[in-house]
Amino acid sequence: MHKFSESLGKVAPYLNIGGIFAGCLLIGVFLGRYLDGKWDTEPLMLLIGSFLGIASGFYHFFKIVLHLNDVQRKHGDKDNDDETKN
Repeated sequence: MHKFSESLGKVAPYLNIGGIFAGCLLIGVFLGRYLDGKWDTEPLMLLIGSFLGIASGFYHFFKIVLHLNDVQRKHGDKDNDDETKN
């Protein structure tokens, strides 16, 4: 059971990425639809909101992955140092 919780702990930060990407896209779509209705610019704001949502989703995706990569690299270096000391 300990190995399962350890594995889940390593995977858990990556599970959130899809939700963040979908949330960014949905916020862009709903904001675009709202502005289309308010300003009577039917497809324009929806398209702009969708593209901004996708761009924001990719930004957050790369931000999280690069951060987790740095954290993993730092922990990997510490593990290698411990192994060489023994």
